[in-house]
Amino acid sequence: MSVKTLWYLTPADGEYPWSPGGLYPVEPKRYLELARTIDRSGFHGALVATWPNDPFVSASFAAAHTTSMRFLVAVYARMIPARLLAEKALAFDAWSGGRLLINVVNGRDNILTRYGMDTEHDARYELGRDYWQEFRERYREGADSNFPNTPLRMEPVQDGGVPLWGAGDSEAGLDNSGRVLDAYLTMMRPPEHLAAKFDAARGSAAEHGRELTEFGALAGAIVRPRREEARERFRSLFVEAGVERIAEVLDAAVRRRTHGAQDLRTFTARDAQRQGWVDGILAGRLPEPADLELGNGLHAGITAWSPLDIFATGSSAVYYVGTPDEITGHVAEVRRATGLSALILAGWPLTEEAEHVAEHLIPRFDALD
Repeated sequence: MSVKTLWYLTPADGEYPWSPGGLYPVEPKRYLELARTIDRSGFHGALVATWPNDPFVSASFAAAHTTSMRFLVAVYARMIPARLLAEKALAFDAWSGGRLLINVVNGRDNILTRYGMDTEHDARYELGRDYWQEFRERYREGADSNFPNTPLRMEPVQDGGVPLWGAGDSEAGLDNSGRVLDAYLTMMRPPEHLAAKFDAARGSAAEHGRELTEFGALAGAIVRPRREEARERFRSLFVEAGVERIAEVLDAAVRRRTHGAQDLRTFTARDAQRQGWVDGILAGRLPEPADLELGNGLHAGITAWSPLDIFATGSSAVYYVGTPDEITGHVAEVRRATGLSALILAGWPLTEEAEHVAEHLIPRFDALD
């Protein structure tokens, strides 16, 4: 079975969106160009993230201009009534031909409090279970018109309901994954780490008499015909940001995570490799690609939403960097060791890097046994 490849569909785009002046302005034309590139290039679909846009509105806009790609739309449980979400899903599927997937997001405290939701992390999973059960029931029921003179009806398009994808690395998150999700996601890591997470999610599902249908991971990708070309592009992610900007972002991240108790200069990383990145940045030196190699083809990088992972706590800012054959070999190894069936990839600028992935990786991923 091939590996399903998804991309990111988000306005967080640019040549180097984490660097000063590197972020593109929000433009409908560019957003549609990205969606159409994903649609025509063989991607299974795209993850439509929550910031700074409403993902359902953004996905609906793109769906009207595409024909085959699926939309993995991020949704916070209980943000809107489950019945209303089901009605939105029924309408989206009716107009798109059943191309909706939902990314179940448990959420961060600093985000959810903006919407008046102050439930603690683990309790959100517990409350979300009833929410997603009701959503599934309402979707299966379909929706009838509220007007008696027009007995119109929206029928469910997807026979098994809208697939629910999502992550959950904590004990509560893994338990919830087995109870609620159809597809389990995590950040890309070495095969042994992914195998443990996937096995835990499988075990949780089995405990509740269920079976997960997909296992996916999120990563960046920079693929070029020559390895030197890929590494130079990867290196430019840091060069264009500059060591001062990287230090500034990391200092803010340390202060935020330690609630002001530490800054970058007083921070101590969990391992020598990461401490070497910190020491070099504080001394005004950027890390080189060789310094950032994590093994199994993965490199620590930076993305539009994640800084360099000096914390070693799990970050989406890891990249496959290399030739088509090198990256395919690493993905094949992960697939054999873990049962990986889906990849959500990203690279900037999103449209240009999607074209590289479509040309060099998707045909190879489709051919994996």
